[in-house]
Amino acid sequence: MPKSIDALPQSGRWQLYVHKLRAWIPGDDEQPVRPYLMLVVSTDDGAFLACEPGDTPEDASGGNVVKEKPTAETVLRFLRRCMTHPRLMNTSKAGERRKPARPKTIRFADTTTASLHLGDESKWAAETACEYVEGCREGLKAIGVSDVSFAPVPPQLVNDIIRGQIEPNMAPANQEWGTQHLPGLMESVDGFTPAFGASLFGAAADFVRAAPWEKIASRRPIQLAYRLVLREDVAMKITSYGSVVGDAESGSFGLSVHKTVEDAMRAYKMENGDDGDDDAGAGEDGGQSCMFGSIFETPFEDIDAAEANAWDLAPMIGESDANAKYFPLFCKIAVEKGADGAEDSLSVTRPAIIELQCFELMMKAIVSLIKSGDLKSIGDDVRDGAGPWTVRADTMAGSTSKRGDAEIERAEIELSVTLPPIESAAGGGAYV
Repeated sequence: MPKSIDALPQSGRWQLYVHKLRAWIPGDDEQPVRPYLMLVVSTDDGAFLACEPGDTPEDASGGNVVKEKPTAETVLRFLRRCMTHPRLMNTSKAGERRKPARPKTIRFADTTTASLHLGDESKWAAETACEYVEGCREGLKAIGVSDVSFAPVPPQLVNDIIRGQIEPNMAPANQEWGTQHLPGLMESVDGFTPAFGASLFGAAADFVRAAPWEKIASRRPIQLAYRLVLREDVAMKITSYGSVVGDAESGSFGLSVHKTVEDAMRAYKMENGDDGDDDAGAGEDGGQSCMFGSIFETPFEDIDAAEANAWDLAPMIGESDANAKYFPLFCKIAVEKGADGAEDSLSVTRPAIIELQCFELMMKAIVSLIKSGDLKSIGDDVRDGAGPWTVRADTMAGSTSKRGDAEIERAEIELSVTLPPIESAAGGGAYV
């Protein structure tokens, strides 16, 4: 006759980590969802534990991956079954059977608290940010496991086991939705901080809400100029040319930024099929863009950073689901000409911090001038020049102190915005 759970032998320490996986799987309604992993690690011997399938609907699969964020009750039930019906997951321990047992100690963490107080053990016992600590405490106490608290997760566990082994095997072979294969902004852009992310994503969300495609023709160049102070004795003038791309009705829209007026004008004329336009070399500069898409087209790192830092996201137009949001995808496209008859190659990377700051300021300037009623270039007036207008906007950027530590810096910058006139193909001449 099997022993009751509170009569099982007791020894060792477990770490229970609830992790939101960077993967999409079909949900109950066949719509993609991000699953959660419940991972139990026996820290004494490095064993990864799950449980054998049970007779009840809740335990039927015996799996440690669930389609929704597990409640404390779900986690507690999973832990109890790992004690009574343990199953080893390590490939190095394949074939081994583990006897039922209880741990003396359980430490909890989840995705948002995984790195909290890492290296500072003095703060672990009092930390209650992980909801499963208090949520499971009484249930575990009832079966004789009283030493329950928080502990962060070793980075190797997340990077080597979850990121390196578990997540790559999660996607279905015939998956129709997926994430762009780009690194996250915070992971790949030097100087990108949560504060700058909040300002950049906030500017992008306001850009969507302002519906600029209703006031500005697609690809119509907008000149932005401002003075950027790098340090007290060094400043530089930045001039760039942005244009609204697409519209909500087509389902594809965003903001494109070019370094020169010639590149911006060429893109406008190609978009509008002007006669006499020489498209030789068009697109060779690549340019930079911020296109808006769904969560399924967004790098997981950006999704997680937006969630963790509460960055602003605009609701998707025409969607009944209030949780459907537009995510901005910032990228830089470069075309490299193939040598000796080889095919051209296309690379897609992330813009640098100074380039992302240009997007931030361009979006803020466009929104400000649309709200004031000054910025309009559509229909019969689309080729007319206008401005300049002056706009003041805050920017957030990562700076480097004398000690080399990253710090947050807020600055107000004066922006000059102009609509350069567009010469017709028949008229010829240079752009002003």
